[in-house]
Amino acid sequence: MRSVKRYWLAPYLAVLLPAFLPACVEQFELDIPRSTQNFVVEAILLDDTRFQKVVLSKINLDGKSEPFDDARVVLQSDNDDIEIVFESRGEGLYTPLVFVQIARGDKYRLVIDTDEETRIVSDWEEVPEDVALEGGYWESHTFEFVNDNGVTIKRNGINFRANTGTFQSPNTFLRYDFETAHINEAPFRDPRCDCLNCYIISGSDEFLNITSATESEGKSIKDHLITFLPLDKRFSFRLTMLVRQIAITRNAFLFYQSIDQQRNLNGSIFDPPPAIIKGNLYVEEKKDINVYGLFEVGRLSEIPITIYKSNIKNEFLTYLDICYAGARINNVESFCFSCYAEEGASPRPYYFE
Repeated sequence: MRSVKRYWLAPYLAVLLPAFLPACVEQFELDIPRSTQNFVVEAILLDDTRFQKVVLSKINLDGKSEPFDDARVVLQSDNDDIEIVFESRGEGLYTPLVFVQIARGDKYRLVIDTDEETRIVSDWEEVPEDVALEGGYWESHTFEFVNDNGVTIKRNGINFRANTGTFQSPNTFLRYDFETAHINEAPFRDPRCDCLNCYIISGSDEFLNITSATESEGKSIKDHLITFLPLDKRFSFRLTMLVRQIAITRNAFLFYQSIDQQRNLNGSIFDPPPAIIKGNLYVEEKKDINVYGLFEVGRLSEIPITIYKSNIKNEFLTYLDICYAGARINNVESFCFSCYAEEGASPRPYYFE
């Protein structure tokens, strides 16, 4: 069965749906309506065919989530009342029958009929300006933190940063995502094994990076930190990070900001109480059904950042180091013999430089 990766929301269900999850210490109660059906909608509409989709789940009272494939999903435009139908692909995934050409200022809303009596509707969302990425770079960095035993730990690694182009809007809201690809070598492979087209692609699960600029017209953002990666075998030869920048609406920014605030609560008595984050979707006329999630409309810009091992001054264990060390103690990793041994091994991605 084909696996459908949730776009962004699934890791935050504990934040979005605390009513359905047990707490370790019950300090207060939230007055949250219970219902027989609760839906989570993960919908995104960007100017890229990979990011035009809806993932629909039903949450039962026991907190278990299951894909919902029997809905009618339609995208409505305020331009001549155009409707675009989404087709069910299984496992809760829906994609449009045709590519949706979006432009700045266009307005869209999502309509989902889960049965003859239940309709989920989003607010109208306006497509923001297209904000281009105009350069990205990496820098060596030592990350320090104090562990639970009070010991300071240092990790050598790489900071990845990016610059934007000039903003055209008075207020700009951005979200960042990334994925990495690195060559997966097998030092002990059979010479007849072709490992030249074997790469490991890693996503950014549970990653949330947002920023905004007010009175931003004519301005730009420089040196924005995307993320830090510790040095490890991924850097043995060459690693490329594909940075994705998404220009989003103010509603989407506030939604992600609320998630980020809830996620970073440290459990002190000064923390605000947890809140239900419902997003820009609602159920028409029915009060016994809840819907959570977001219909996100935005513009996408991507840029690759590549780093070679020869660029890195710090020492770290490469594929070769790990394989030879394992051979000395008769404990050789499987990837030492086959570059396809690691899960996720795939052909060269389009952005790998």
